[in-house]
Amino acid sequence: MKKNILLPFVFLISLSAFAFEFDLSLDMFKDCKIIFDEGISYAQVTRIEKMENRSNFVRENMMIGAYFSAQTVGLPLVDFELDVGAYYPFYYAFNGMKQKTKNLINYSFDGFFGAQKTFKQLKYIYINCALGMHYMYQLTDEYHMHYVGIAGELGCEWPITQNWTIINRNFVSYDNANLGSNKNVQPFDAAYHYSIDLGVRYTKRVQNDFPYFKTKPKAPKAPKEKKAKKAKKNEPAAEESSETGSDVKA
Repeated sequence: MKKNILLPFVFLISLSAFAFEFDLSLDMFKDCKIIFDEGISYAQVTRIEKMENRSNFVRENMMIGAYFSAQTVGLPLVDFELDVGAYYPFYYAFNGMKQKTKNLINYSFDGFFGAQKTFKQLKYIYINCALGMHYMYQLTDEYHMHYVGIAGELGCEWPITQNWTIINRNFVSYDNANLGSNKNVQPFDAAYHYSIDLGVRYTKRVQNDFPYFKTKPKAPKAPKEKKAKKAKKNEPAAEESSETGSDVKA
């Protein structure tokens, strides 16, 4: 389990070292931009406790919430992505049987950071994939749960206009759920996390090349017209000042 958790760190370090072999200067960041998106999210967590001479204990939680995401655009080879979500659990099950919760303030926080790549070969739909680290904190009726593991992402984007994009992300992770105090009382042998994000992005920095609906940009006013208007406004004032000067001389 511990070896599996270290794999994303090894991947990110080796990938960054490989990228710096091409360019060791800061020029590689001159075209880098950061874009953001947000939306709603659904998550499902499964914890398995293996038992001897009987079926395993399987605990399931279903949660609904919101997410926020930030990612880089323009880095060589791959970009980086950070996703943060907050959830409220609405369903508990033990071995397939629904359970009633004791606390009404149960909640969960979720985070993902990893290397991300976007494929735009299909033009009108973009395919995203990512690999990185996953962390989640969950407050249950019994324990404060801490999950850490490796996660993968597969999603897609629909460019509606040059600036607006609808985004879907799907995460699957394999976690270690024994980082909290529960490991001394009720350790788990495996934990799986699955989440679906559906959100929207609006950005002027990185526009879509092949949107479904193209909008005409507003034509900026020519600077010559502004100067001409100012000159016309100043003409009467100049005439008045010249007339008053001639009257004084007379």
